[in-house]
Amino acid sequence: MSTPSPAKLERLVLWLMASVQFINIWDFMIVMPLGPDFAEKLHISTGNLGWIVGSYSTAAAITGIAVAKFLDRFDRRSVLLVNLCGLTLTTLSMVFATSLTQLIAIRAVTGMFAGTMVSTSLAIIADVFPPQRRGEAIGKVFGSFSIASIVGVPLGLEIARHFGLWSPFIVISLMAASTLIAIFALLPHMRHHLDNGIATESLFASLAHNKAAPLALLMTVFGMFGSFLLIPNISAHVQQNMGYPREWLGLLYGSGGVATLFSMRIAGKIVDRAGSAITSMWATILLGIVVFLGFYVQTRMVPVLLVFVLFMVCMSTRNITVNALVSKIPRPNERAGFMSLVSATQNMMSGAGALVATFLLYETPDRRLAGMDTVALLAIAAFGLSTVVMFRIEALVKRGIAH
Repeated sequence: MSTPSPAKLERLVLWLMASVQFINIWDFMIVMPLGPDFAEKLHISTGNLGWIVGSYSTAAAITGIAVAKFLDRFDRRSVLLVNLCGLTLTTLSMVFATSLTQLIAIRAVTGMFAGTMVSTSLAIIADVFPPQRRGEAIGKVFGSFSIASIVGVPLGLEIARHFGLWSPFIVISLMAASTLIAIFALLPHMRHHLDNGIATESLFASLAHNKAAPLALLMTVFGMFGSFLLIPNISAHVQQNMGYPREWLGLLYGSGGVATLFSMRIAGKIVDRAGSAITSMWATILLGIVVFLGFYVQTRMVPVLLVFVLFMVCMSTRNITVNALVSKIPRPNERAGFMSLVSATQNMMSGAGALVATFLLYETPDRRLAGMDTVALLAIAAFGLSTVVMFRIEALVKRGIAH
């Protein structure tokens, strides 16, 4: 396979990594709005839906920690292909789930492949794009989050409504297989990080001397814990507490996706110019207001559609600020390993947030989801702490003493 020019390689990486992110996000996101459908089909309480997300995230976290030390020893393309293949097969196996236990087990195995796949794709982006353009590149790739919301989730909901609960997972697995073939055929080997000459066996030792590394993990702890106190329960919350119709869920996710499609591109450019911390601060302030009104007060004076759109815009903006900043911390030969540690922390805390929410939330006899006010306050506090830590990390990076 001939090596493409730098400009062509950048375009190729953007398209392929966006496809990987789209598949990963669609596969992950579709489970949450389908939560009440799972509950009805498998005869479980909506208060237990956090276990499905929690199993995926926890498995991804454990795998991420286990492989972090070894990822930078291999061709990034090979690592990506192996994990995308695993995600394709496990997603397809959803059609065999007949109980909550089986569903949890399948999602756990899927999470094992997804966590490593995402960290590897981010490492590839960081390898190809220089730091001064990395925020914009990540913003474009993470635009797949918006596409997944605009197209993937509404389409998946309609497919499930017309062809059965498991049909979206067949479609996702077919798309994953197509992307797998495209990466194998088009993406060159990614081995430049192996030419550095610094032993990857020293990953944990070298990161121990990196002042920004533990702070990056702490920032991730707060941010992801707060996010997944809320995210797995949004579909049940808007339907059971806010009276939003099931047949309009596609519109809800589609509208949020359209908004984030534009906001993420703008956010990436703002991050490159103004910095991650200040951008995150303003996004967090708006997010706190949205969560307070939509999840704590639960006022119907603010339309559900507006709450959801603003929630997604703020969350996606925060994700760009975090990933752009984190990519500047490790050296190239540590990048995939460090991204894997960060991804593992993200998954661990998203699982923890989802599971904590299951203990705080319960379904009342009239099918309302009670306890959401407590969950909302915890989430707001976590978002604020995450942003405070981000300011410290950015100061270290700007002073050139992250290493």
